[in-house]
Amino acid sequence: MKTAEYIEKNISTGFPLSRIADPARTIFLDIETTGLSPRDASIYMIGIGVLRQNDLHIKQLFADEPSEERSVIESYLSFAAGYETIITFNGNRFDIPFLEKRAAVYGIDPGLSDKTGIDIYKRLRPFRTLLSLSDMKQKSLEIFLGINREDEMSGKDLTGIYDRYTKGRDPEKLKLMLLHNHDDVLGLTQLLPLLAYPLVVTGPIKAERAVKNNYNDYNGNICTELIIEFTYETPVPVPVSGGFADCYLMLGGNKGKLRVAIFEGTMKFFYPDHKNYYYLPDEDRAIHKSAARYVDKGHREQAVPETCYVKVKGQFLPEWEPVVSPSFRNEYREKTMYFELSDEIKNDPEVFRRYAGHLMNTILKEL
Repeated sequence: MKTAEYIEKNISTGFPLSRIADPARTIFLDIETTGLSPRDASIYMIGIGVLRQNDLHIKQLFADEPSEERSVIESYLSFAAGYETIITFNGNRFDIPFLEKRAAVYGIDPGLSDKTGIDIYKRLRPFRTLLSLSDMKQKSLEIFLGINREDEMSGKDLTGIYDRYTKGRDPEKLKLMLLHNHDDVLGLTQLLPLLAYPLVVTGPIKAERAVKNNYNDYNGNICTELIIEFTYETPVPVPVSGGFADCYLMLGGNKGKLRVAIFEGTMKFFYPDHKNYYYLPDEDRAIHKSAARYVDKGHREQAVPETCYVKVKGQFLPEWEPVVSPSFRNEYREKTMYFELSDEIKNDPEVFRRYAGHLMNTILKEL
Protein backbone atom coordinates (compact mmCIF):
# COMPACT_ATOMS: atom_id res chain seq x y z
CA MET A 1 0.00 0.00 0.00
CA LYS A 2 1.23 3.46 -0.88
CA THR A 3 0.57 6.61 1.14
CA ALA A 4 0.76 10.17 -0.18
CA GLU A 5 0.42 13.29 1.94
CA TYR A 6 0.01 16.96 1.01
CA ILE A 7 -0.58 20.22 2.81
CA GLU A 8 -2.57 22.91 1.03
CA LYS A 9 -1.63 26.18 2.70
CA ASN A 10 -3.94 29.05 3.58
CA ILE A 11 -7.21 27.41 2.63
CA SER A 12 -10.13 29.77 2.98
CA THR A 13 -13.42 27.89 2.73
CA GLY A 14 -15.50 31.07 2.73
CA PHE A 15 -18.01 29.24 4.88
CA PRO A 16 -18.39 28.94 8.67
CA LEU A 17 -17.95 25.18 8.98
CA SER A 18 -18.67 25.46 12.70
CA ARG A 19 -22.33 26.13 11.82
CA ILE A 20 -22.78 22.53 10.72
CA ALA A 21 -19.95 20.58 12.41
CA ASP A 22 -16.99 20.74 14.77
CA PRO A 23 -14.10 21.58 12.39
CA ALA A 24 -11.56 19.86 14.63
CA ARG A 25 -13.51 16.58 14.45
CA THR A 26 -14.44 16.65 10.76
CA ILE A 27 -12.87 14.87 7.81
CA PHE A 28 -13.46 15.23 4.07
CA LEU A 29 -13.71 11.87 2.33
CA ASP A 30 -13.53 10.68 -1.28
CA ILE A 31 -13.01 7.12 -2.47
CA GLU A 32 -11.92 5.75 -5.84
CA THR A 33 -13.26 2.38 -6.97
CA THR A 34 -12.85 -0.06 -9.83
CA GLY A 35 -16.60 0.04 -10.56
CA LEU A 36 -20.00 1.13 -9.31
CA SER A 37 -21.10 -2.05 -7.54
CA PRO A 38 -19.35 -3.16 -4.33
CA ARG A 39 -20.35 -6.74 -5.19
CA ASP A 40 -17.87 -6.97 -8.05
CA ALA A 41 -15.66 -3.89 -7.64
CA SER A 42 -13.18 -2.78 -5.02
CA ILE A 43 -11.75 0.36 -3.44
CA TYR A 44 -8.27 1.22 -4.67
CA MET A 45 -7.86 4.65 -3.07
CA ILE A 46 -9.27 6.62 -0.15
CA GLY A 47 -8.57 10.33 0.11
CA ILE A 48 -8.94 12.11 3.44
CA GLY A 49 -8.80 15.82 4.16
CA VAL A 50 -8.51 17.50 7.55
CA LEU A 51 -8.55 21.24 8.21
CA ARG A 52 -5.99 22.41 10.73
CA GLN A 53 -5.95 26.13 11.30
CA ASN A 54 -5.86 27.54 7.73
CA ASP A 55 -4.24 24.49 6.14
CA LEU A 56 -5.82 21.43 4.56
CA HIS A 57 -3.94 18.21 5.27
CA ILE A 58 -4.65 15.57 2.63
CA LYS A 59 -3.77 11.93 3.09
CA GLN A 60 -4.22 9.37 0.29
CA LEU A 61 -4.25 5.63 0.90
CA PHE A 62 -3.58 3.77 -2.34
CA ALA A 63 -3.82 0.03 -3.08
CA ASP A 64 -0.76 -0.62 -5.21
CA GLU A 65 -2.48 -3.84 -6.18
CA PRO A 66 -6.09 -5.02 -5.65
CA SER A 67 -5.10 -7.40 -2.83
CA GLU A 68 -4.21 -4.35 -0.69
CA GLU A 69 -7.82 -3.14 -0.47
CA ARG A 70 -8.17 -4.46 3.07
CA SER A 71 -5.09 -2.53 4.20
CA VAL A 72 -6.47 0.65 2.63
CA ILE A 73 -9.81 0.24 4.44
CA GLU A 74 -8.20 -0.60 7.78
CA SER A 75 -5.80 2.34 7.53
CA TYR A 76 -8.68 4.69 6.80
CA LEU A 77 -10.77 3.41 9.70
CA SER A 78 -7.82 3.77 12.07
CA PHE A 79 -7.32 7.37 10.94
CA ALA A 80 -11.02 8.25 11.08
CA ALA A 81 -11.62 6.76 14.54
CA GLY A 82 -11.11 10.10 16.29
CA TYR A 83 -13.48 12.07 14.05
CA GLU A 84 -17.26 12.41 14.32
CA THR A 85 -18.32 14.06 11.04
CA ILE A 86 -17.64 12.95 7.46
CA ILE A 87 -18.18 15.40 4.60
CA THR A 88 -18.59 13.87 1.14
CA PHE A 89 -20.03 14.59 -2.27
CA ASN A 90 -22.80 12.07 -3.00
CA GLY A 91 -21.29 10.02 -0.20
CA ASN A 92 -24.60 9.04 1.37
CA ARG A 93 -25.52 7.18 -1.81
CA PHE A 94 -22.10 5.99 -2.94
CA ASP A 95 -18.93 6.41 -0.83
CA ILE A 96 -20.34 5.44 2.58
CA PRO A 97 -22.45 2.41 1.46
CA PHE A 98 -19.62 1.22 -0.79
CA LEU A 99 -17.12 1.46 2.05
CA GLU A 100 -19.47 -0.37 4.44
CA LYS A 101 -20.04 -3.24 2.02
CA ARG A 102 -16.40 -3.64 1.14
CA ALA A 103 -15.44 -3.62 4.83
CA ALA A 104 -18.04 -6.33 5.43
CA VAL A 105 -16.28 -8.53 2.87
CA TYR A 106 -13.33 -8.68 5.28
CA GLY A 107 -15.48 -8.96 8.40
CA ILE A 108 -14.59 -5.41 9.44
CA ASP A 109 -17.03 -3.18 11.32
CA PRO A 110 -16.51 0.30 9.83
CA GLY A 111 -18.29 2.01 12.73
CA LEU A 112 -19.84 4.52 10.38
CA SER A 113 -23.18 4.47 12.19
CA ASP A 114 -21.56 6.45 15.00
CA LYS A 115 -20.58 9.28 12.68
CA THR A 116 -22.55 12.14 11.17
CA GLY A 117 -22.52 12.29 7.40
CA ILE A 118 -22.82 15.60 5.56
CA ASP A 119 -23.45 15.00 1.87
CA ILE A 120 -22.90 18.23 -0.10
CA TYR A 121 -24.65 16.79 -3.15
CA LYS A 122 -27.74 15.77 -1.19
CA ARG A 123 -28.04 19.17 0.49
CA LEU A 124 -27.69 21.05 -2.80
CA ARG A 125 -29.84 18.79 -5.01
CA PRO A 126 -33.09 20.72 -4.29
CA PHE A 127 -31.40 23.94 -5.46
CA ARG A 128 -30.28 22.75 -8.90
CA THR A 129 -32.81 24.88 -10.80
CA LEU A 130 -32.24 27.94 -8.62
CA LEU A 131 -28.51 27.64 -9.30
CA SER A 132 -29.21 27.17 -13.05
CA LEU A 133 -27.08 24.03 -13.21
CA SER A 134 -27.30 21.61 -16.13
CA ASP A 135 -26.12 18.77 -13.88
CA MET A 136 -25.00 18.19 -10.30
CA LYS A 137 -21.50 16.82 -10.87
CA GLN A 138 -18.79 18.02 -8.51
CA LYS A 139 -16.85 19.62 -11.33
CA SER A 140 -19.97 21.49 -12.51
CA LEU A 141 -20.42 22.98 -9.06
CA GLU A 142 -16.76 23.96 -8.99
CA ILE A 143 -17.20 25.74 -12.32
CA PHE A 144 -20.29 27.51 -10.91
CA LEU A 145 -18.02 28.90 -8.18
CA GLY A 146 -15.27 29.79 -10.65
CA ILE A 147 -12.91 27.07 -9.42
CA ASN A 148 -10.47 25.66 -11.95
CA ARG A 149 -8.95 22.30 -11.07
CA GLU A 150 -5.79 20.88 -12.60
CA ASP A 151 -7.26 17.39 -12.93
CA GLU A 152 -9.24 16.70 -16.12
CA MET A 153 -10.08 13.05 -15.51
CA SER A 154 -13.30 11.44 -14.30
CA GLY A 155 -13.66 8.53 -11.91
CA LYS A 156 -14.79 6.41 -14.84
CA ASP A 157 -11.64 7.32 -16.79
CA LEU A 158 -9.47 6.27 -13.87
CA THR A 159 -10.96 2.78 -13.64
CA GLY A 160 -9.16 1.74 -16.79
CA ILE A 161 -6.02 3.62 -15.80
CA TYR A 162 -5.84 1.75 -12.49
CA ASP A 163 -6.19 -1.58 -14.26
CA ARG A 164 -3.34 -0.71 -16.60
CA TYR A 165 -1.27 0.66 -13.72
CA THR A 166 -1.41 -2.65 -11.81
CA LYS A 167 0.09 -4.38 -14.84
CA GLY A 168 2.98 -1.99 -15.43
CA ARG A 169 3.34 0.35 -12.40
CA ASP A 170 3.64 3.37 -14.68
CA PRO A 171 4.39 6.38 -12.39
CA GLU A 172 2.58 8.75 -14.76
CA LYS A 173 -0.64 6.76 -14.36
CA LEU A 174 -0.20 6.84 -10.59
CA LYS A 175 0.26 10.59 -10.76
CA LEU A 176 -3.02 10.98 -12.69
CA MET A 177 -4.96 8.94 -10.13
CA LEU A 178 -3.49 10.75 -7.13
CA LEU A 179 -4.14 14.14 -8.75
CA HIS A 180 -7.80 13.35 -9.40
CA ASN A 181 -8.42 12.18 -5.86
CA HIS A 182 -6.45 15.11 -4.44
CA ASP A 183 -8.55 17.61 -6.39
CA ASP A 184 -11.76 15.87 -5.33
CA VAL A 185 -10.82 16.16 -1.66
CA LEU A 186 -9.67 19.75 -2.06
CA GLY A 187 -12.85 20.49 -4.00
CA LEU A 188 -14.99 19.37 -1.07
CA THR A 189 -13.64 22.23 1.03
CA GLN A 190 -14.08 24.67 -1.85
CA LEU A 191 -17.73 23.66 -2.31
CA LEU A 192 -18.65 24.44 1.30
CA PRO A 193 -19.84 28.01 0.49
CA LEU A 194 -22.66 26.44 -1.55
CA LEU A 195 -24.18 25.17 1.70
CA ALA A 196 -25.16 28.77 2.39
CA TYR A 197 -28.14 28.36 0.03
CA PRO A 198 -29.94 25.70 2.12
CA LEU A 199 -28.97 27.58 5.28
CA VAL A 200 -30.68 30.73 4.00
CA VAL A 201 -33.88 28.87 3.14
CA THR A 202 -34.09 26.77 6.29
CA GLY A 203 -32.40 29.14 8.74
CA PRO A 204 -33.41 32.39 10.37
CA ILE A 205 -33.80 35.51 8.26
CA LYS A 206 -34.41 39.09 9.30
CA ALA A 207 -37.08 41.02 7.42
CA GLU A 208 -35.70 44.54 7.04
CA ARG A 209 -38.65 46.15 5.30
CA ALA A 210 -41.72 45.43 3.20
CA VAL A 211 -42.88 47.98 0.61
CA LYS A 212 -45.52 48.15 -2.09
CA ASN A 213 -44.52 48.79 -5.66
CA ASN A 214 -46.63 49.50 -8.75
CA TYR A 215 -45.65 48.02 -12.10
CA ASN A 216 -47.09 47.41 -15.56
CA ASP A 217 -47.75 43.82 -16.62
CA TYR A 218 -47.29 42.47 -20.16
CA ASN A 219 -50.65 43.87 -21.16
CA GLY A 220 -49.89 47.33 -19.83
CA ASN A 221 -52.15 46.97 -16.79
CA ILE A 222 -51.05 48.65 -13.58
CA CYS A 223 -50.41 46.03 -10.91
CA THR A 224 -49.21 46.15 -7.33
CA GLU A 225 -46.60 43.93 -5.74
CA LEU A 226 -45.09 43.55 -2.30
CA ILE A 227 -41.32 43.59 -2.02
CA ILE A 228 -39.84 42.04 1.12
CA GLU A 229 -36.19 42.81 1.75
CA PHE A 230 -34.36 40.62 4.25
CA THR A 231 -30.90 39.71 5.48
CA TYR A 232 -29.34 36.45 6.66
CA GLU A 233 -26.20 35.42 8.51
CA THR A 234 -24.24 33.34 6.00
CA PRO A 235 -23.63 35.05 2.63
CA VAL A 236 -24.23 33.12 -0.58
CA PRO A 237 -21.20 32.90 -2.90
CA VAL A 238 -22.97 33.68 -6.21
CA PRO A 239 -26.12 35.80 -6.75
CA VAL A 240 -29.10 33.69 -7.86
CA SER A 241 -32.74 34.29 -8.66
CA GLY A 242 -35.84 32.38 -9.68
CA GLY A 243 -39.56 32.21 -9.28
CA PHE A 244 -42.94 31.21 -10.66
CA ALA A 245 -46.15 33.00 -11.59
CA ASP A 246 -46.23 36.17 -9.48
CA CYS A 247 -43.52 35.20 -6.95
CA TYR A 248 -39.82 35.87 -7.39
CA LEU A 249 -36.76 35.32 -5.17
CA MET A 250 -33.37 37.03 -5.39
CA LEU A 251 -30.34 36.22 -3.21
CA GLY A 252 -26.97 37.95 -3.24
CA GLY A 253 -24.32 38.30 -0.55
CA ASN A 254 -26.17 38.36 2.74
CA LYS A 255 -29.23 40.18 1.38
CA GLY A 256 -32.36 38.81 -0.23
CA LYS A 257 -35.47 40.14 -1.87
CA LEU A 258 -38.87 38.60 -2.50
CA ARG A 259 -41.47 39.98 -4.89
CA VAL A 260 -45.06 38.80 -4.77
CA ALA A 261 -48.14 40.15 -6.53
CA ILE A 262 -50.87 41.72 -4.39
CA PHE A 263 -54.44 40.83 -5.27
CA GLU A 264 -56.85 43.72 -4.83
CA GLY A 265 -60.55 42.92 -4.83
CA THR A 266 -63.01 40.62 -3.04
CA MET A 267 -62.19 37.29 -1.43
CA LYS A 268 -64.29 34.76 0.47
CA PHE A 269 -63.76 33.55 4.01
CA PHE A 270 -65.27 30.08 4.40
CA TYR A 271 -66.64 29.16 7.81
CA PRO A 272 -65.49 25.68 8.88
CA ASP A 273 -68.78 24.45 10.43
CA HIS A 274 -71.26 24.86 7.57
CA LYS A 275 -73.99 22.85 9.36
CA ASN A 276 -74.46 25.75 11.78
CA TYR A 277 -74.98 28.31 9.00
CA TYR A 278 -77.62 29.39 6.53
CA TYR A 279 -76.78 30.72 3.09
CA LEU A 280 -78.66 33.87 2.02
CA PRO A 281 -78.86 33.85 -1.80
CA ASP A 282 -80.13 37.44 -2.00
CA GLU A 283 -77.12 38.71 -0.07
CA ASP A 284 -74.66 36.06 -1.32
CA ARG A 285 -73.33 35.31 2.13
CA ALA A 286 -73.75 32.92 5.05
CA ILE A 287 -74.84 33.77 8.55
CA HIS A 288 -74.91 31.72 11.73
CA LYS A 289 -78.22 30.08 12.54
CA SER A 290 -78.44 31.97 15.80
CA ALA A 291 -78.57 35.22 13.82
CA ALA A 292 -80.86 33.92 11.06
CA ARG A 293 -83.99 33.33 13.11
CA TYR A 294 -85.57 36.51 11.79
CA VAL A 295 -84.76 35.77 8.13
CA ASP A 296 -87.72 34.49 6.12
CA LYS A 297 -87.31 30.79 5.34
CA GLY A 298 -87.86 31.53 1.69
CA HIS A 299 -84.74 33.68 1.65
CA ARG A 300 -82.41 31.26 3.33
CA GLU A 301 -81.16 27.74 2.76
CA GLN A 302 -78.93 25.32 4.59
CA ALA A 303 -75.34 26.19 3.85
CA VAL A 304 -73.00 23.68 2.26
CA PRO A 305 -69.19 23.98 2.34
CA GLU A 306 -69.19 25.83 -1.01
CA THR A 307 -71.71 28.47 0.15
CA CYS A 308 -70.67 28.90 3.77
CA TYR A 309 -68.74 32.14 3.31
CA VAL A 310 -68.64 35.86 3.86
CA LYS A 311 -67.07 38.25 1.35
CA VAL A 312 -64.29 40.65 2.27
CA LYS A 313 -62.95 43.44 0.08
CA GLY A 314 -59.33 44.53 0.40
CA GLN A 315 -55.74 43.70 -0.55
CA PHE A 316 -54.56 40.10 -0.24
CA LEU A 317 -51.33 38.10 -0.45
CA PRO A 318 -51.20 34.46 -1.62
CA GLU A 319 -50.12 31.56 0.57
CA TRP A 320 -49.97 27.84 -0.23
CA GLU A 321 -50.29 26.58 3.31
CA PRO A 322 -51.71 28.35 6.37
CA VAL A 323 -49.12 30.89 7.47
CA VAL A 324 -51.22 33.93 8.38
CA SER A 325 -54.80 33.65 9.63
CA PRO A 326 -57.56 34.00 8.67
CA SER A 327 -57.28 32.45 5.21
CA PHE A 328 -59.37 33.51 2.21
CA ARG A 329 -60.06 31.92 -1.18
CA ASN A 330 -61.73 32.78 -4.45
CA GLU A 331 -63.65 29.50 -4.36
CA TYR A 332 -63.98 26.72 -1.82
CA ARG A 333 -61.85 24.10 -3.60
CA GLU A 334 -59.16 26.48 -4.78
CA LYS A 335 -55.73 25.41 -3.50
CA THR A 336 -54.22 28.89 -3.32
CA MET A 337 -55.16 30.69 -0.14
CA TYR A 338 -54.79 34.38 0.71
CA PHE A 339 -54.52 36.53 3.79
CA GLU A 340 -55.58 40.13 4.06
CA LEU A 341 -52.84 42.75 3.98
CA SER A 342 -54.32 44.65 6.90
CA ASP A 343 -52.77 47.60 8.72
CA GLU A 344 -51.99 45.33 11.66
CA ILE A 345 -50.06 42.88 9.50
CA LYS A 346 -48.22 45.66 7.67
CA ASN A 347 -46.66 46.68 10.98
CA ASP A 348 -45.71 43.17 12.15
CA PRO A 349 -42.14 42.20 11.10
CA GLU A 350 -42.57 38.67 12.51
CA VAL A 351 -45.39 38.01 10.03
CA PHE A 352 -43.21 39.06 7.11
CA ARG A 353 -40.33 36.94 8.40
CA ARG A 354 -42.56 33.85 8.44
CA TYR A 355 -44.13 34.77 5.14
CA ALA A 356 -40.74 35.29 3.48
CA GLY A 357 -39.65 31.81 4.57
CA HIS A 358 -42.90 30.36 3.25
CA LEU A 359 -42.45 32.07 -0.13
CA MET A 360 -38.86 30.82 -0.46
CA ASN A 361 -39.89 27.23 0.26
CA THR A 362 -42.80 27.44 -2.16
CA ILE A 363 -40.66 28.92 -4.94
CA LEU A 364 -38.05 26.16 -4.54
CA LYS A 365 -40.75 23.48 -4.76
CA GLU A 366 -42.12 25.01 -7.95
CA LEU A 367 -38.80 25.57 -9.72
